[in-house]
Amino acid sequence: MENKKMEEAINTEENMENIEAATSNEGEALIEQIDKLQEELKQANDLYLRALAELDNTRKRAVREREEYIKFASLPLIKKLLAVIDDLDRAISMFEPGQNPEALLKGVEMIKSRMKEIVEQEGAQAVNALGQPFDPQYHQPLAVEENSNYPENTVIEELQKGYVMHDRVIRPSLVKVSK
Repeated sequence: MENKKMEEAINTEENMENIEAATSNEGEALIEQIDKLQEELKQANDLYLRALAELDNTRKRAVREREEYIKFASLPLIKKLLAVIDDLDRAISMFEPGQNPEALLKGVEMIKSRMKEIVEQEGAQAVNALGQPFDPQYHQPLAVEENSNYPENTVIEELQKGYVMHDRVIRPSLVKVSK
């Protein structure tokens, strides 16, 4: 019986060693797996932070580009208007006292024509108001006058031209309307 107890004790010791070895191997495998997962987490976190930084940089770049676009959006128009200012300067410098004012008037009319051309090139069109039915979308009444020559609510005088740009009123016509 003592042999049997000895044998059981030896078997138990061997079993314990086997269990310890297996546990040790499993423990090492788990530690390796934990280390691997921690490395993957670190890489994923790094990728996330990089993507977040790239998104922030893209947003900031878009804001800068939009601000720059807005700042210089009128540049082509300004360049066209500078040519008109140059024409006005030349007209004024060429006019001498005692000279026929008709020549100056003709020069100013040419410059006005050039300005209208530029405005139309930019997409703005004058509103044709005179003789038209009053439309509050395009006309702003400054006066109402009884006039038997025109039907009621008709524009009988245009005090200031109105303009539309791409189907949007940018300035209504100031008008006198018949009653």
